[in-house]
Amino acid sequence: MSLGACTKQGFLAAPEADPEVTGKVGSFSTDTHFLLEPTSEAEELLGRAVHISKDGGWTIAGERAPGCQVRVKRSTAEYEKSYRIGLGDMTAISGGYTELLQLEARYGRSVEAAMKIQNLETLTADTEGPCGEVIVNSVRIGTGERRLVRKAEAGVQGRVGKGPVVVAAGREGLTDVSDEMKWTSPQGYAFTYGELPQRKVFDFQASVPNSVVDGQEIEFEFNASEDAYLVVFFLEESGAGAVLYPNALVPVPMVKAGKSLTLPTPEELKIAAQLRDPLIPARETLVVYAFTTREEFEQFKPAAMGDGDNAVPYAANLTQALAGVPISRWARSTLTYDIQPKS
Repeated sequence: MSLGACTKQGFLAAPEADPEVTGKVGSFSTDTHFLLEPTSEAEELLGRAVHISKDGGWTIAGERAPGCQVRVKRSTAEYEKSYRIGLGDMTAISGGYTELLQLEARYGRSVEAAMKIQNLETLTADTEGPCGEVIVNSVRIGTGERRLVRKAEAGVQGRVGKGPVVVAAGREGLTDVSDEMKWTSPQGYAFTYGELPQRKVFDFQASVPNSVVDGQEIEFEFNASEDAYLVVFFLEESGAGAVLYPNALVPVPMVKAGKSLTLPTPEELKIAAQLRDPLIPARETLVVYAFTTREEFEQFKPAAMGDGDNAVPYAANLTQALAGVPISRWARSTLTYDIQPKS
């Protein structure tokens, strides 16, 4: 399975507008991205680093880099428009990445945000200093409402697979996800980014089968354009999870430049898919962080972060800790796979 959700430069498909409004003004370009939640601190987003991943939700750093200076230009742009945006195309501010990750672990890529926006103005940044390789250069401000919905075809009953962690949970068969909001005061809800013309791109890819059968052995394959050191953890639909790598047998998982790495290694026990209820399908999510230097792998690996065995807080802490690391030196990949009953 090829997991490239965007090009090397990080561009995703433009948000899909409802047919009845496609002729209105204010259409979005391919480098415009929506926030999972609007923010009242729209001006403060300008100049912050954007963490581009080939798949999985993007994140915006929690603050500007030291020495980054921003002058703000405001321009009026009033229009109304409706959109449906896939969860994988949404972006979270650093501290909100945990919510985005838990939503994806529970519902997979079947979740979309149905949005109705009244745009009011656009903020544009004129930056000076070391802001970063990829930064927020404009923010759209407006009022609106957002409802997370799940496609009908994903509405099947299920419970999580056992995997490395045994946690009971459920998968609702509803189309609607109980997450909706409406904001009536102007807030930042979308942004565009700019990147250095000669930015070095760290090309990292991960793959796992789309679907496996209960009891089937699972292998994960990784490829990288340069040497990469990996942190791999998995999440169940409940949001609980555990770190798989590094571990005692593979303390430094490494992909050689231009080569591939398959995990588990021959020295390890195989990983087999396992359903809690052998008749009910389930979903699990694999999250991989790759670092181009051994030093940063050692700095950010679970054992160095505190409470590293608990995957969810580790992911949140790691996302914030990486705010000051150029994205040419790390990458993140999120993969979801289904476990089907043997019958």
